[in-house]
Amino acid sequence: MGDAPAPRRLRWLGYAVAILGILVAAYFISDIALSRVEQPSYCPRCHEVRAQYLAWKVSSHSQINCLTCHGGDNSSLRRWARRRVEARNYIIHLLGKAKYPYQKNLVPEDQVCGECHSPNREVTPSGDLIIPHRKHTTVTGTPCAACHVDVVHLRAAKRLEVAIEKAGGQQEKAFQILAQELQHLGPKDRLPLMGACMGCHNGKKAPDKCAICHKKLDIPADHKAKDWVYNHGTKARQDIHYCVYCHAVLLDVARPGETITLLQGVRGNPFCVNCHSQRPVTHGPDFKLKHKFRAQEDLEGCLVCHDAEKRDKMSLRGVVRCSDCHHTPVTHPPNYRRIHPNIVMREGAGQCFKCHDTTSCSYCHTSGRVGLP
Repeated sequence: MGDAPAPRRLRWLGYAVAILGILVAAYFISDIALSRVEQPSYCPRCHEVRAQYLAWKVSSHSQINCLTCHGGDNSSLRRWARRRVEARNYIIHLLGKAKYPYQKNLVPEDQVCGECHSPNREVTPSGDLIIPHRKHTTVTGTPCAACHVDVVHLRAAKRLEVAIEKAGGQQEKAFQILAQELQHLGPKDRLPLMGACMGCHNGKKAPDKCAICHKKLDIPADHKAKDWVYNHGTKARQDIHYCVYCHAVLLDVARPGETITLLQGVRGNPFCVNCHSQRPVTHGPDFKLKHKFRAQEDLEGCLVCHDAEKRDKMSLRGVVRCSDCHHTPVTHPPNYRRIHPNIVMREGAGQCFKCHDTTSCSYCHTSGRVGLP
């Protein structure tokens, strides 16, 4: 067989050149297009990150490109890995499948912050705070973002949720409200919340004593009462803001400007959870029998720790829910205490132990109140 005719070879060569040209053009077109997408001015075109853009624009980092903090190194491999994500997110946006408000938090790594900030810098906070910055960065290895995660974006997604409620669900009006609010924020609004400190200073990972972080302590008079540890719940139910003014909630529990509920103030607060996740001294061995009386008097107090039903968020691990026992309400007749021995002997105690345990039996049968049958 001889060589293919020259016209055929030329035709295939033309196809190859055309395909190569298309690929080269696609490369440069996509590179130009994605480079455009990576500019901060392009961000507000997608409402998913418009709130974060508005916050960045009024921050001390407003002259720093987004990718300086969120892009990683600009090597070819890393750049195209990043752009695959950008292209995917852009398609999700075009299809209307993006979540809103945008909640994803692309936290910069320490080496990114280190390009501009020294970990050895001395910091003198205002007020009575003691924050040994160098110890946190070089000794304990605390990530920069653990304390400064919202120094630029100012909890924008949370603020937008509040603005949407104020705007009656109108997104464009909500963005206007958010932009005005961000313009009036002061330096204090950009400081880490106390909850960020308490994420580590929980008494286990780091000391939780007030004097560790504060030079001066103005302890309220009611805190000095001997029974304060047992009776502070009454004050908390009256005004939980009185408590969280010092014992601040975590960053992701309450939205800026939102009224704190009792449940948020306790369960979102490591200062409270450290105690509230343990069995209270009032819950003695016979508490399962007596708890109905406590619930009748103060059900709200019970629900600070316990949930009536299964809850997706804000639940304390290992704490019994009401529905664990009361999923099938049982109504006993008035004379049940007198006749229940016969029922147990006839049907067994399996049904009883769905709610009761042996302490329920021993409360009466081993205390001299009632003899064994």
